[in-house]
Amino acid sequence: MKFITVSELRAQAPKIVSEIENTGEEVIITRNGKPVVLIRPVEESEFELKTSMKGEKNHGKVKGDL
Repeated sequence: MKFITVSELRAQAPKIVSEIENTGEEVIITRNGKPVVLIRPVEESEFELKTSMKGEKNHGKVKGDL
């Protein structure tokens, strides 16, 4: 597992996302030396398309959304 700062994420977000996609490695984002966010790759199977009663699609909804 890799650790990076919020500042590093801000400066290198596209590169970091590509690395996560390619390696499958989880990344912990830290602020002031404390872990605050976990970024991890996801599989398509973790998502489902939901259709409302009116037939509108809500793309990208995660099972168990808050």
